[in-house]
Amino acid sequence: MHQTREWIFEAMLILLETTPYDQIKITSITKKAGVARQTFYRNYKSKDDIIIQYLNDIFKERLTIIKKWQGNNQNEVLTNLLFAHLKKHRDPILKIIKAVPDYLLFERIEEFIKFLVHLYNKEDTGAADKLNELHFKYSIKYQIAGGFTIIVDWLKNDMPLSFEELRQIMSEFGKSFIEQGIYVPDILYSYADQLESLE
Repeated sequence: MHQTREWIFEAMLILLETTPYDQIKITSITKKAGVARQTFYRNYKSKDDIIIQYLNDIFKERLTIIKKWQGNNQNEVLTNLLFAHLKKHRDPILKIIKAVPDYLLFERIEEFIKFLVHLYNKEDTGAADKLNELHFKYSIKYQIAGGFTIIVDWLKNDMPLSFEELRQIMSEFGKSFIEQGIYVPDILYSYADQLESLE
């Protein structure tokens, strides 16, 4: 993340400790970050954009890890790296989940799902069937919503399971999706290159 963006994001996190998200002004953010208002608008369109860009950065970091290690018989290394990455971002993620309006997260998830469906339709000729498309979309929504809820609970409760234990539990839940060839982690790996273009 560019240094100026880091300053602005850190300022936002500090302000969230004492001020409700909807009451935080751009002026307060720039003052806390020690940057000019013009500098803010060179990096972001709005304060919502701070959150969106941070979530994008996290997602792309995880894609990079997945692309490098998945499929190389390095599952232990992949697990450790993903665990370390999630642990690194635990505090800001929890602050964001607690403070920002739900629509910011849900809109981002919806955009992500739409993009996955678009890629699926583009590569799978069987997806021309509306029923197949809806089946794929609802399967993705089901997995992402469930996975998100579990991970948030895990983070909030100081990670009572190791990442490997958590991964095994979630893999168990995902067995039917694996059998159908629509398991989200596998889809992310398959579409990793295309997903990097998602803004």
